[in-house]
Amino acid sequence: MRPSTPERLHIGPLLSSLGNDIKPAHFRRNQIIFSKGDRSDSIFYIQKGSVKLTLTSRQGKEAVIAVLAAGSFFGDSALASDRPPRPSHAVALMDVRAATIDPDAMVRLLHKDDDVCDAVISSLIALKTKVIGNFGDNLLYSSEERLARALLSIAKLYEDPELWPGPKLSQQDLANMIGITRQRVNFFLKRFKKSGFVDYGGGLRVHSSIVKVVGKD
Repeated sequence: MRPSTPERLHIGPLLSSLGNDIKPAHFRRNQIIFSKGDRSDSIFYIQKGSVKLTLTSRQGKEAVIAVLAAGSFFGDSALASDRPPRPSHAVALMDVRAATIDPDAMVRLLHKDDDVCDAVISSLIALKTKVIGNFGDNLLYSSEERLARALLSIAKLYEDPELWPGPKLSQQDLANMIGITRQRVNFFLKRFKKSGFVDYGGGLRVHSSIVKVVGKD
């Protein structure tokens, strides 16, 4: 299930009914939105831009667990009754415009408005499905297939022209997503470009033909 977009479910006007409990926020590219262990004191709704959720090992190695587009909610640990600390880092992949929402007000709105409830649940299910799928891919597929699947997944987030430009993922970001080195990502991207699966001009563009590389379930 794809993350809901404000155009499809008209979430923007509904969220505006929260009044002072919703505040605009802007984050620059590569700016940290929150870090693992921070207080879960708000939930976020992406209006424009892209956000990556990451984990970092004690040795400083980063793993990208999800890439989120406009129309996605994140920071859902704030909706838990015990407000556990943030389980991951959230970083802006490009300039981001978001809504910061008070979690208590959000819970009240979820109980009151079916459309908002549907949008939030759809977004969070999509996120959990993506994270579980990424773990499964790391166990089942080769490095080349994992990169192809990651690129295809990101491209599907941006099928709607209104959501372009897509996130400017670096080769290191892609390497962190699938657990290989940047050098291997560079090698595979050159191979994909030669085969016509991707283009570099004006940012990385992924063509549907890349499904030829994706492993069969």
